Amino acid sequence: MKRIKAIIVDDESSAIETLQGMLGTFCPQVEILAVASSVEDGLLAIRSHQPDLVFLDIEIPPFGKGFDLLKMTPGKSFGVIFTTAYSEYAIQAINEAQPWGYLMKPCRVSDLIQAVMAAEQKMSNNPTSGVNETSDLQGIIIPDSRKGNIVVYARTILYCKADGGNTDIYLLRPDKVERISASRSLKELEAQLPPHLFCRTHHSYVVNLQHILRYQRTGRNGVIFLPHNHKVDISVMKMEGFEEQFKKVLKG
Repeated sequence: MKRIKAIIVDDESSAIETLQGMLGTFCPQVEILAVASSVEDGLLAIRSHQPDLVFLDIEIPPFGKGFDLLKMTPGKSFGVIFTTAYSEYAIQAINEAQPWGYLMKPCRVSDLIQAVMAAEQKMSNNPTSGVNETSDLQGIIIPDSRKGNIVVYARTILYCKADGGNTDIYLLRPDKVERISASRSLKELEAQLPPHLFCRTHHSYVVNLQHILRYQRTGRNGVIFLPHNHKVDISVMKMEGFEEQFKKVLKG
């Protein structure tokens, strides 16, 4: 297992301790080289240790934000996973920093594992992976009526299902499928997804082609079988386009 050299920058000592504990238990491939509680100390730690990855808080009082630290490291050679209690920074984070992850405090184990997995894939830079890595790890901002803005990654989306003017998004977690509700139409959401990875199989469904276990024709229609016993319909009108696109994904 390849080691990931990391630094944590957070003004709250309790948050640092919690993250260190979670990484040690669930992501042992991450080696914490240093921790810092200010922008200045974080910059020094980065210059001293040359990490692969920085877990970076956004609000770092009294003298700045995580964004300020990144502006001091132009041409940075490390990835960033933001750890914050503020969902309103999601859009700015994606636009300015292209982070490998955006974790909301208190951080869930499943979200941390997914973010570290994304970091591993970024670092591996495997040209034979068969997918566009940037698109696969693309962060998408989802407006949720209950939780505010949520950042999800293309690779974690199993499928999307229209629900009137809203969309139910089914996310693949390590041991289950999680559903979130986006206050956005399926058509609007589809426009944000990598087109080579996602396919409209029905007027009500968009599916991630990478997660398909198998599909079966039922007359002129069809059904797609996904992990955890989830199924998605294929309409007559979409069958031919789906099969062509799915074959391309299988060929890499």
